[in-house]
Parts: sequence; structure tokens; C-alpha cells
Amino acid sequence: MRTRCLVKLSVAGLSLCFVSAAANASVQQLEADLQARLAGDGASMAIGQLVEEANSYVAEDVAIAYANGDLLSIARYRVQGNYAAPNSITLDGLSISEVGMNTPVLSVGELVLMEPEAAVPALETFKAEGSVLKALNARDITFRLEGSMAEELAAELDSKALAGYLSIDSLDLEAVSSAAVGLMAMQGISGELNDLETGISATLALADMRLEALEGLDHPGEERLEHGELNGFSLIGEEWSVLLENAWVKGNSYIGEAGFSGAEFDLGELIHLVPPAEREELQAINRVLTGGTGRLSAEGQSQSQWREESGRHRLTSEGFLNLSGAGSLEFSMDLPVSLPKGATLEQATQNPALFEAATLHGGNVVVAYADEGMLPRIATEMAAQEGISEEQAMSEAWAQARQLGPLLGPQVTKLMVGLVDIMAGKAQSLTVNVALPDPFILNQFILNPMSSSERLTFTFELK
Repeated sequence: MRTRCLVKLSVAGLSLCFVSAAANASVQQLEADLQARLAGDGASMAIGQLVEEANSYVAEDVAIAYANGDLLSIARYRVQGNYAAPNSITLDGLSISEVGMNTPVLSVGELVLMEPEAAVPALETFKAEGSVLKALNARDITFRLEGSMAEELAAELDSKALAGYLSIDSLDLEAVSSAAVGLMAMQGISGELNDLETGISATLALADMRLEALEGLDHPGEERLEHGELNGFSLIGEEWSVLLENAWVKGNSYIGEAGFSGAEFDLGELIHLVPPAEREELQAINRVLTGGTGRLSAEGQSQSQWREESGRHRLTSEGFLNLSGAGSLEFSMDLPVSLPKGATLEQATQNPALFEAATLHGGNVVVAYADEGMLPRIATEMAAQEGISEEQAMSEAWAQARQLGPLLGPQVTKLMVGLVDIMAGKAQSLTVNVALPDPFILNQFILNPMSSSERLTFTFELK
């Protein structure tokens, strides 16, 4: 009996030794991987302590000093789950400092990677073709415009020196690759941007931004977004501001919707931020759009959809744009469409060339413009720049519109004359209904719009 008990105790002790050795091996592997993949050659690394916790491996107080003097520090690096195939990695208290800087250029309160490819992923892993970042969550992020980061941004903005910071309360990423982004969501964005060369400074705020199912990044011009939205944007300077209550987009140019509301601009003050040589042109735009007040509010929306009827597709679309105190534009279209042989609806909406090769079978387009002072102010601006009276300017505009008749055709000429009537204050709105023939080839219209327009039928309503 005693011999049997000794055998059991020996086996148990041996098992504990194997378990302990395996745990130590994983902790030691974490240290080795941190050195190899984060520090690399020419960098020194110090770790406060390595700890094994329940189903996790932890390195605390990690500090890596690079050869150029930069410093990476991590208060706590935690690998959760199987070391060879972790469930997650959590970095607490991440910061990057550049040599000579008093504060970190980047700090992150917490960063979590879900189901990473390794316990310590190499940066090259995320850049490799076909690589997918499954999920990343970060909190309390701050970028400071100092050192190389400020220099790179200044070069992008054609400035010599920038200062400031950008803070993000939370950032969530899912299914990110070189071709697509499953989700990108940010909340609580704020910051300051100072151009030390010009003395211009601004405060930035954005309540939240969200992008869902962004695809086609590897094929420019074929991008598609299931849903995108931002809320509570503001950029405020000393005496100027740009505000946007919200904006959204779904789908692409052919199927989906987009819009914005609560846009406000201080055009009058923004003019002072551009070089003097460009200010006169912007002053003229300010006078036309705002009547010289400098304040402009805007909102707009558009939506399009495809329907299939008896083997033929129908494209419908409608939308509007309002510029308060300037004018408003509304449009709608209903177009029966035949796609090129063999092309699917999905292919056509993702490939502009296929859509442009489609054939229209009649249909109509309606565009309605209502003036709130913009076109008459254009007439005033034209007269002032030419040094003539507004009556003379209008007389010249009517004459030019009629002279273009032989080139543009009678229908387009009538449209131009109607716009001149609004400029002269003789009308306030113009509605144009355009009926298309059957068949009508889009490519032919794109290549020769003047000639193709003769096949269209225009109906005008001037009020």
C-alpha cells in the first residue's frame, strides 16, 4: 500500500513539474516574442515582471528603447487563452515617445486585439496581402502633433510647422483588409490644430463616425458602402466656424442614398484664411451666395434604386439641395434600362463602364430650380465686374443666350433664356421636364451631348 502511494505521489509531482515547465516556457516565449517582434535588432527591452494568470500570460512594465532614441512603453501586455492561438491580446497604458519630446506622440489607454494570428503579431503581418484584422478595440487615444508625425501631416497640408493634438474616446475596427473594412466606428473625437506658419488655429469636434461594409478599396471607382454616418462635426477658429449636424451615405452612386443636414459656414471669415491673391474671387462667391452676409446654411439628400420589371430594369432617383438665401434644386428621374448582354445588376452598379453602356428605353427627368436671390446677385456681380449697368448686363446675357441657338439647339437655348429671366428678376422658378427617346444609348450622350440633346424633348414651366 505504501509503495502504491509513493508511486502516485511521484506521478503527481512529475505532472506538476511538466505543467510548471510548460507555463514557464510560455512566459519565456512571450518575453522572446516581444524582443523579436516589437523591439527587433538594435533596440533594448526591459520588463518589470512576467506573470502567469488564469489562462493568460502577462508582461508588466514593458519598455523598449530604439536606436534612434524613440521609446515604446506598455504598462501591461496580456495574452488571453492558448498562447499559440490566443483569444485576445490586451495592451494597457501604451505610449510612444520620440527623442527630445516631453510628452508621448501617441498614447492609448487600452487596446484589445481579438483572435490575433500570434501572441505578439509582427507589424508586417497587417501589411501582408490577404491579411485580415478580425477586430480591434481601443480607448482613450491621443495623437500629439510633435516630431515626425507633425512633419508628415504638415507635408500633406503644404505647411511648414504644425502643432496640436487629436483625441478619440473609442475606436472599433472589424474585418479590416486592403480590400474592405467591415466596421470602423469612432466616438468622442476632439482636437486642436495650429498652423505655426500662418497663425491659423482651429478646434475640432466630432461626436461619432461609423462606416459599415466598405468594399472595393482595391478597385478605385468601384467602392461600395453599406452605411456611413457622422454626427456633430464642428471646426471652429477664432472668428469662423464650419458646422455639420449630420451626414450619411448608403450604397454607391447608382443604388443607395446620401445626404446631409445642419451645414453652416462662415464664408465671410473663411475668406481671410486664404492667400490674398485668391480673396477677391472668394469675395465674389460670398456676395453671390449670401448677399454679403457671409453666413450660409445648407442641406441636401438623394436616393436611387433599381427595380426589375418584365426582364428590364428601372432606375428611379430623387433628391434636393437647399442653400438658404440662395436657391434650391430638386430632381427626379424614372428610366427604364437594359443592361449590356450578360451583365448583372450587381456588376453594373460596381462597374461604371457597364452602366454607361446601358440602353435607356424612354423615361423622363425633372429638374426644378427655385431662386432665393442667387441668380439676380450673379447679374449684379457681372455688371460690377464689367463696369456696366445691370440692365446692360441682362441685355448682353439675353443676346448671348440667343446667339448660341445654332450651336446648342432651340431647346437648350430656351433653357438658358429662362435662367436669364430669373437673373433679371422676371421669374423666380424654372421647372424642366426632359423626355428621353426609346432607345437612347448613354455612351452616345456622354461622347456627344450636344448632338444627342436634339433627340430629347424639353418641357418648361417658368414662374
